[in-house]
Amino acid sequence: MIEITAPETPVRRGGRVPSRTGPALVAAVLLVLHTAFALRNHARFRTTGYDLGIFGQAVREWAAGRLPASAIRTASAPPGFEGEALPLLGDHFHPVVALLGPVYRLVPRVEVLLVAQTVLVSAAVYVTGRTAQRHLPELWGAGPVVAAVCGLAWGTQALVGFDFHEVAFALPLLALACRAYLDGRLRAAAGWAAGLLLVKEDLGATAAVFGLLVAY
Repeated sequence: MIEITAPETPVRRGGRVPSRTGPALVAAVLLVLHTAFALRNHARFRTTGYDLGIFGQAVREWAAGRLPASAIRTASAPPGFEGEALPLLGDHFHPVVALLGPVYRLVPRVEVLLVAQTVLVSAAVYVTGRTAQRHLPELWGAGPVVAAVCGLAWGTQALVGFDFHEVAFALPLLALACRAYLDGRLRAAAGWAAGLLLVKEDLGATAAVFGLLVAY
């Protein structure tokens, strides 16, 4: 195994440590814009049962202390589930969605999922911006610029504009895993990457790639 040591905290010319304000401001602005867009989209009936309705039912079940199931998902379920709510963990493995159960219990509205998604996106934007500051200290404005590029990227915009999807949980996990890896904190990187296994079953391949990076 190649040993990677954490780099020293970058210091700009003049002895000043890069401020967190830039990435934080970009993340906050995008949080407001993305949330306003998502809620407006929902208010104009542009969200659908696939996937906001399905995950809304799933989170409602988690909030009630039950395993997630969806009557909406039953419409395309295999024969034998007619009239029943389809158990969702047998459809896709995304137990991380249970984290929204307590929030939904306090605010039982499907809009909670839309806001949670924009919060997760902004968290990833902030972490990515701070990572750029740490590892590109010679580039002035690297943190805010990289944060803005991350938040305005087509994939990010497509996620915010598409109802709700469990992959939103993967964004901050990937950002934290990448930052820990670049810092040389390999155990932390492996831990954050392992969290992807709770987001969706096909993200196991991504976690495996991180495992190879950590091992070699």
